[in-house]
Amino acid sequence: MFIDLRESLSGACEFSLFSYEATMKTLYLYKVCISSGLEFDCIGDGNLDLHEGDKVIIRCERYQDFGTLKTDAIGEPRESEADFEKLRASSGKGRHIEGQKIPLILRRANDEDLATDCANQERASGVHVKAMERIRFHNLDMKLIHTHYSFDRKLLLFQFSAEGRIDFRELVRDLSSMFHVRVELRQVGVRDEAAILGGIGSCGRPFCCASFLPSFNSINVKMAKQQGLSLNPQNISGCCGRLKCCLQYEADLYQVNGCLHKPPAGKEKTATVPDDDSPDLEPTPPRAESNRPAGKNRGQFRPPNQDKKPKKIPLQEMQ
Repeated sequence: MFIDLRESLSGACEFSLFSYEATMKTLYLYKVCISSGLEFDCIGDGNLDLHEGDKVIIRCERYQDFGTLKTDAIGEPRESEADFEKLRASSGKGRHIEGQKIPLILRRANDEDLATDCANQERASGVHVKAMERIRFHNLDMKLIHTHYSFDRKLLLFQFSAEGRIDFRELVRDLSSMFHVRVELRQVGVRDEAAILGGIGSCGRPFCCASFLPSFNSINVKMAKQQGLSLNPQNISGCCGRLKCCLQYEADLYQVNGCLHKPPAGKEKTATVPDDDSPDLEPTPPRAESNRPAGKNRGQFRPPNQDKKPKKIPLQEMQ
């Protein structure tokens, strides 16, 4: 029996291509919100079909955590995790959760995972109160803002704010021995504190940083000057004590036009000159000339009689 060698080779090539396509993964980058003030870029498999608002379980170097997708897939897909690592190294952006690798999305969260997350939140609220007591015990000038338990309860993360640098090494040892878990303390600024706690601004709406702003941009007083706003610190400062984030919303428009009182290019106001056919206007009466000497203002001018001092009359002559 004669076998065609060309047919066997073509069939083997087709089988190898099919097996390669089946094993090749298409990875995407997602932005995941772990907790208040904790948002990270994570890698997810395209076969999971993830969308904004999905609850997922992510894997970090030493623990697992629970999060919510804030956006759909970001950027173009990649074939391996190493490609995302090279992209992050070249751009210099992105924040590490633990170690050097980007976290990986394992799967969607089920009902049991949601129950576990609720239990972790209740436990974190109790830990928050005990941690504040230990801070007062160590007499540290710091404000504890938020406490987060990881999904597998292998990490306890505290976020705090302070005016300067705080030596919290003794506090970390105390908390770690008390809760028997790995403890991490992270210091945040006043703007991050406002974004974590939230609140209502002077406009009557929730804080922009706590509702929709993805990051903080540089804001200066020049933006308020170009918009013709009052430079009173109470009017242009937010609840965090820094300049309001909303000053940047229209800053680009005012930078193009120059300032508030300058009209856009091509729409300059010109003085209107009456035509010859227009009716003559009544002439304005001339201003009355004043007898005030030149070079003196009203405060300096006095009539000649007022410069003399009043004459003193003896009391006998008055009688």
